[in-house]
Amino acid sequence: MEKDKNLKRFMLTIALFMAATVLSDAFVNIYLWRLKADYIPITIYMLSCYITIPIIFYLCGYIGMHIDRVTIYIIGIFCYITFYGMVLIFRENITQHVILWGFVKGLAMGFFFFGYHILTFDFTSVSNRDAFYTNTSIISGTSSLLGPLTAGFIITYFKNFSGYYIIFGCSVVFFIVAVALSFSMKSTPIKRPYKIEDLVFTKNKKWQDTLIAYLFLSGKDTIATFLIGILVFKSTLSESSVGKYASLIAVAAICTALLFGRFSKPQTRKSFVLTGAILAFAAAFLLMYKINIYTLVIYSIISAVADYLVRTPISAHALDVISLDTNANERKMEYIVARDVPTAVGRIVMLVVFVLFLQYMPVNGIKAIILLISMFPFGVYWAMYKR
Repeated sequence: MEKDKNLKRFMLTIALFMAATVLSDAFVNIYLWRLKADYIPITIYMLSCYITIPIIFYLCGYIGMHIDRVTIYIIGIFCYITFYGMVLIFRENITQHVILWGFVKGLAMGFFFFGYHILTFDFTSVSNRDAFYTNTSIISGTSSLLGPLTAGFIITYFKNFSGYYIIFGCSVVFFIVAVALSFSMKSTPIKRPYKIEDLVFTKNKKWQDTLIAYLFLSGKDTIATFLIGILVFKSTLSESSVGKYASLIAVAAICTALLFGRFSKPQTRKSFVLTGAILAFAAAFLLMYKINIYTLVIYSIISAVADYLVRTPISAHALDVISLDTNANERKMEYIVARDVPTAVGRIVMLVVFVLFLQYMPVNGIKAIILLISMFPFGVYWAMYKR
């Protein structure tokens, strides 16, 4: 009964978190692009963030042995408040502090998502895990439908960056409410030695394959996270158009979650991932032909469907593999930290590859990187099901 109450509270804080992030997150990179039309500051900001995350994950694993894991989750939300608070303080001068800004974002993502993954394991089970991820996908999609559309309108209506500061401020308010609700959740620390080496360099073939799958997944996410949004802005020169675009993609995500969510079970995951991989690869050829607002929208709708079909199965599969360990309840934090190692490697390597592509292939570098990352879902499929 207490577990069910915790899960409901947890879902509510996730809804608030998603409302805060979708309102502003899509426009963080656009804001940096508006201030300085250059991919390099954005890449430095993201590198600073992604280098910080695995360090924080490792520390969280140790900290979680001594304090309530909900506290780690709350610290992450506080760091998000600091992140958006910084842009309200530095404003147009934030480009002079991109490394610090990225570091704070890394702190936020490290603490929050460590807490999120651990509490997901704590508050769900094999029987309701697919349903949990389906519900969070619907919450995310609904937030993404309304948030960017509202933010785009506000940014367009209020000139001279005032709109950006309004939406960043609103995000801070949502985060504060999420913190207040989080205090009602409970978990307990685990008292045992902290060790992840055997889980990173593992002999468990299923877990090894899961780590490889996350390497491919993170490599795709890193570039897709910011590149497509900037390409949409460059094609339209309008934040309102970016908001409409993001909301349209959210509709595709919601419909996919509603349509496929009822069929998402351990036995259907393999076909879901393969279908998602084929769709992601096929969509990339639209942008090989031409990059404009029309091809970007069609590409993104197909990619949103593909992303759900790949991401939901791998998320549920990873926790199921962890559950197979007889010591899973004691080692779950170590598993989550170990899982973030290939995620961090994938992010950092792909950002470096992205910069190299732009430097040595200035004309076709964008298209080449899009084609490359479109093949990564096949890597996820291969890693998960090659045995």
